[in-house]
Amino acid sequence: MNEMPRIAVIDDEASIRDAALMVLESAGHEAIAFENGDAFLKDGAQQSWTLAFLDLKMPGSDGFDVLASLGEGREALPFPIVMISAHADVQAAVRAMKLGAASFIEKPFSAEDLLGAVDEVQGGDETHAAPDVLEQLTPREREVAVHLNEGMTNKEVARALDCSPRTVEIHRARVLKKLEVRNVAGLVRLMSRIG
Repeated sequence: MNEMPRIAVIDDEASIRDAALMVLESAGHEAIAFENGDAFLKDGAQQSWTLAFLDLKMPGSDGFDVLASLGEGREALPFPIVMISAHADVQAAVRAMKLGAASFIEKPFSAEDLLGAVDEVQGGDETHAAPDVLEQLTPREREVAVHLNEGMTNKEVARALDCSPRTVEIHRARVLKKLEVRNVAGLVRLMSRIG
């Protein structure tokens, strides 16, 4: 049980790979980098990993392709995968979670973001996973949270709820604050744990 965590970093940007390796190795983890999704699928996918950090947008096989190649859904994946992207959006986060991603962090990430994701994945799904966490939301905030979790934009939520996009922005900010998540990716992660 005291094995050193073994972490794959899959990203087409050398500076991101180097920074992630430095942070992970300085924290006592074994980290191995792959320059793109194709390289990982060829040389790393069959190896045993504690978890993998996987870039969303890469030439060749992107993050979605890699997730789909490894297995459909979290139970089918051979190890937890944390998506990383500079272009994070609601639809991307929802799609990644539905394909089984355990978490989602945005670039540029800090050392705390990276190590926090490792701790979160190793700690399992206990954190912030109680179904009654949604009880602190008003009925309208709950509706907004559900629509955001489905990958809808603020404008789409506004149309669905027959209100202004500004009203949705206000509700969205309250939802994130009450649920103690930083962004919609965090909301999607929380909602996927609740079920």
